[in-house]
Amino acid sequence: METIHLKTTDPVSQHLLRSAAHNGIELFWDRYEKAQPQDGFMRLGLCCPFGCLYGPCRIDPFGRGPASGICGMSREQMVAGTLLRLCQQGAMQALAATPQCIEWQSLTPSTSLGKLIDNALSRPTQAKLSCSEIFASTRLLQNLSTSYLELLHQALRLALLSLVLVEQADASAEAEAMECSLGYGVIAEAPLRIGFSGRPSPELIMALKREADNDPEVSAVLLSLGDWLELDGQFMPICTTSGEAELLLSSGAVHLLVAGPGTDPGILHTCDKMQVPVVADGSAINPTVIIEQARTRSEKSSHHDLFTAVPARLVTRVIMSETSPSQSAASSSESHVALIGGADSPHLPLGSLAADLANGLAESSVKIASWGDTALWLARQAQQTASAEQPLILDARKGPVMAVKGLAEAGRINLLKGICFTGIKSIQEFGVALGLAYLGCRVSIATPIPIYGSAMVRDMLSQMIKDNGGELLHFDQPANAKDLLDWFSIPQ
Repeated sequence: METIHLKTTDPVSQHLLRSAAHNGIELFWDRYEKAQPQDGFMRLGLCCPFGCLYGPCRIDPFGRGPASGICGMSREQMVAGTLLRLCQQGAMQALAATPQCIEWQSLTPSTSLGKLIDNALSRPTQAKLSCSEIFASTRLLQNLSTSYLELLHQALRLALLSLVLVEQADASAEAEAMECSLGYGVIAEAPLRIGFSGRPSPELIMALKREADNDPEVSAVLLSLGDWLELDGQFMPICTTSGEAELLLSSGAVHLLVAGPGTDPGILHTCDKMQVPVVADGSAINPTVIIEQARTRSEKSSHHDLFTAVPARLVTRVIMSETSPSQSAASSSESHVALIGGADSPHLPLGSLAADLANGLAESSVKIASWGDTALWLARQAQQTASAEQPLILDARKGPVMAVKGLAEAGRINLLKGICFTGIKSIQEFGVALGLAYLGCRVSIATPIPIYGSAMVRDMLSQMIKDNGGELLHFDQPANAKDLLDWFSIPQ
């Protein structure tokens, strides 16, 4: 475990890593290391995304092997098609989270976001958006003679569609300040601990909450393993980031897991290894039975007091307001806002990029608003350093989309210094990042994106975004903090 500092910056997590290694428990870092080297063709976008059964075809990036697909597809078509396929999948993910009553042929974004999108589409004189863009993309991906320019244009339209769908998801959720307890210390609040991962239904969460409250003999705490889940008008205590979820389960500190849609298979495998009961959201569920299963497991657990000496890391105000970043910016005509956020990634030590970016931006007096795992790391850092300046934490479900919308509504979009996605796991978030850049924002992505197989595609994509007043910084390998801080420091 001499490389433990390359996996996470958190001292408690480092302790748990040693324990997991001693017990022979495989975690996502182990799987990441075994997966190296990862497929270089796919990373470059040179593995055909069109899906015919002539292949699979790959194009040699060095010009010594195949220069086209078996059907004759060019390098540019293959890379642009890969980008379109990603954007299509991202839009479908966003669509799955929207209300079922949404109209397929017409979308009505908010006034401020709608104006930004209309402006982006007016420059290349494109038609209005609708959910039929998803089917149009399928038709393009079935036509092997589609030009790479058509594929790129459609990918960008789908990216804009993702912004609208993300804005309309969870439309019933109110924008308000909400309390949240963060960090491993929340585990010590009760001897019976039920963890939640993925996106479990609010009805199930409340049913378990009522069951625990109605039984005076039950001293249970409901804990989120990296996701921002609502509970009684507040956020459920979040004991880990998403990247630390398996690590916590390997300690035996969670007595039962409720696995909602989106739960990683590795989390389920760790529960199986640790004999932690798992309840799949969507099955016939009896709250009384779930509580009893958790109680039975807690009685057998030999690690129940592992975290009792760890203090709660933070109780903070989580800013849900759509206009909170703009309100902060409005307090000073010189104050700029940087949006940084995203998911944990095994490419870098967990928490390192968030901390380095926050420290560097603080020196330049830039106000930070954050979302996702990055927000959790910044909140931890603020508590550890006793910082009087708490980071603004955005709604993790809509993240930078609502921040941009709020800044636009306040007429302060010019104060947006940039949007940095410190880690991207979901394809939906990639579509959001690309859409914000095409909308006219400065966007950087620390996770490599698969378009480096064609310089023509990269240059054309950059030009299309630039024509709309935006910018997209991306890399062919995981980015470091210096590259991103240098980008933030470029005068606008």
